[in-house]
Amino acid sequence: MRPLPEADHVARYCKPSTIDERGQPMANAFAMRAREDHLSVNWLEHFDPQPDVAIHHVRNTLRASGFQLRPNGRFALLGVAAIKSTVKRSLGLRLHVNHLPLEHDPSHAGVLGYSDADLMVAAEIRSLVGPGDLRRAV
Repeated sequence: MRPLPEADHVARYCKPSTIDERGQPMANAFAMRAREDHLSVNWLEHFDPQPDVAIHHVRNTLRASGFQLRPNGRFALLGVAAIKSTVKRSLGLRLHVNHLPLEHDPSHAGVLGYSDADLMVAAEIRSLVGPGDLRRAV
């Protein structure tokens, strides 16, 4: 487990039930599941520095592992430094974004430092996502 570079980016898959009527992810897309110690994301630069090329690889990796991407789902692209600095400034929490590779997903990473009860953290992370930061899941 090693920290991701501050200048790098991660993508969070937002399932359709977490996307609002305008096509934007809601805060619950960034809420941790109970009994998990991190928010699962994918490190884009693991595959390529170009976001759209990297997302193509993330899609293929997730599909190959049996993860079902939905047509109305979205990938939210987030900067590592932005996640950490925004949450630190607004909530005083020190988050970590670490590479946590899995056998079937070498780009897997996690946002650590909060729990499933910290909905304010999820809302702060969501606030970082603009229209240009979304990619179709399928």
